[in-house]
Amino acid sequence: MNLVIILLVVVGLLFATTYIMKRHYGVLGLALCAGYLLAAMWTNDIVSFIQGAGIYILIPPLASLVTAVVVILPAVPLLFSGPIYHTQWQRLLGAVAFALLATSLLLSSLGNWLDLDTTGKSVYDVLVHNRNVIITAAIAYALYDVFMLKNPKVKDKKK
Repeated sequence: MNLVIILLVVVGLLFATTYIMKRHYGVLGLALCAGYLLAAMWTNDIVSFIQGAGIYILIPPLASLVTAVVVILPAVPLLFSGPIYHTQWQRLLGAVAFALLATSLLLSSLGNWLDLDTTGKSVYDVLVHNRNVIITAAIAYALYDVFMLKNPKVKDKKK
């Protein structure tokens, strides 16, 4: 398959899921970062465990599949609970940021198993070249979003 099509599908699914669920991006973005760290630490052990159980997957490679699942997994429960956006533009911006961060974190595992044609290779190279900037900006926005998160006001019952 063409890398551009796969990236568009991944970005579209991540965007749509986040947009529909209305959850604040900050918490989700930091969960993706936690998943990325967990994937870096545990992917080899999880792959060894799965292969020891007799499960082998060739396409996509098992390591790429495990990495993708571990990166996304911490954000999944947070999609169903937590603070929500109340304005349309915040939902849109948060969903775009979530999709970009997740795709940037999954870029190396996607690139490991895809055959890249000339267009796909050029798109992949641009994304890999700008990956650090995208991730840094997305994390900065996640921290800003968490910082700006306001708790609901509790009405005083004594009045």
